[in-house]
Amino acid sequence: MECFKLIKLEHYLKIDGRKIQVARAEKGWTITKLSDESGVTRKTIGAIEKGNKKKIRFSTIHQIALTLGKKVEYFCTQ
Repeated sequence: MECFKLIKLEHYLKIDGRKIQVARAEKGWTITKLSDESGVTRKTIGAIEKGNKKKIRFSTIHQIALTLGKKVEYFCTQ
């Protein structure tokens, strides 16, 4: 998968925020709950979900993905 190659080369990734929103909703979580569980700020999660944050650090999306039980590649835009 192309995104997997990018993960190895890039420090920042382009993420589809709607997929985070969907994965969060599948768990019945609010942004606050995801923030509490992942350690990523509510502001950052909200900005990613709305598409206002274009370049997301690997460490940030990795933590969100782990918390939501998804692979990082699931959230990549390709």
